[in-house]
Amino acid sequence: MGLMGVKDSPWMATGEVPAQPLERDEKSRIIYGVVDPLWDIDTLPLTYTNSRWFAFIYEADEKDLKKVLPEPLKLEDNVVEFWYVDHNNTRLGPYLEMGVTVAASYQGYKGGYYPYMYLSQDAATDAGRVLGFPKKMAFIRCLEHGGKWDDGYEKPGNDFFSFMLARNGYVIHTATGKYSGNSFQDLPRLPIFYGKTDWGRFNMKVVTSGDLRETEWQLTYLPSEWEGKHRFQLKMDSIRTAKAEDINWFCQGTPFDNLGAMVPVKKLIGLVSFSFDLIIPPAQVLWTKKYERNDAEIAQCLHETMYKYGMRHRFPKPYGV
Repeated sequence: MGLMGVKDSPWMATGEVPAQPLERDEKSRIIYGVVDPLWDIDTLPLTYTNSRWFAFIYEADEKDLKKVLPEPLKLEDNVVEFWYVDHNNTRLGPYLEMGVTVAASYQGYKGGYYPYMYLSQDAATDAGRVLGFPKKMAFIRCLEHGGKWDDGYEKPGNDFFSFMLARNGYVIHTATGKYSGNSFQDLPRLPIFYGKTDWGRFNMKVVTSGDLRETEWQLTYLPSEWEGKHRFQLKMDSIRTAKAEDINWFCQGTPFDNLGAMVPVKKLIGLVSFSFDLIIPPAQVLWTKKYERNDAEIAQCLHETMYKYGMRHRFPKPYGV
């Protein structure tokens, strides 16, 4: 038996080392890390079982929401889903996730758009970015406590909740509170896409060539149904809710993440939590836009704009320096 109790990998028993991803099939060629990729494209479609969703619902100012919607999306609702999720049984391993969903549309397609996503695990972050999701690594905490023990399969009985999102040493969001209901009807408003089978999910993927000469924007779309079934299977008996007055809320912008400053709360509505199963297949590309740079523009990117824009940070000195 090896270190930490790991006996072997399936291929070690036969001595047959698997071929590199590039040699196995064409679709694997979009995954980098030729010898040791973070994840394998052959795991698509991704499947999730008994994940736990926690969605804070609030009204935002439309002018703020329009700032985080890229071309060519159109805003459809001012109610935001500000969510956490605890994924236990997935084809990428267990991980925690946080994100924001804004209702949008494009030429008859309707869906929630994700301007922000944070994850606690590397393989899921990388897999999401391949499909267009704007995922970044962060520290995330999702807790339900104060009630009966819950194994993720029975009806939750916990009374209290606690969440936190932190990145690069800064707390971006934290919320605590107490559940007070178990029905969607407990809250006065919900996001427009809740319960709608014709609303999918949008992402904007940006791909830049290594020499910086070309950038392509790709609006991707995941429909709500796949192979005749709804991709998202909600377990109705697992629903728990909390009203605005039951929630202690804190959210801020940081030197590294502008989430708290870009989509602040105008009116907090409440929290909805539930368990679910999910399938994520490859995404459709609905719209593309290419931008080509000449030598002068590349030189400007590399030299003339240093320290001008917000993604170049002045880092504080390390402690003790």
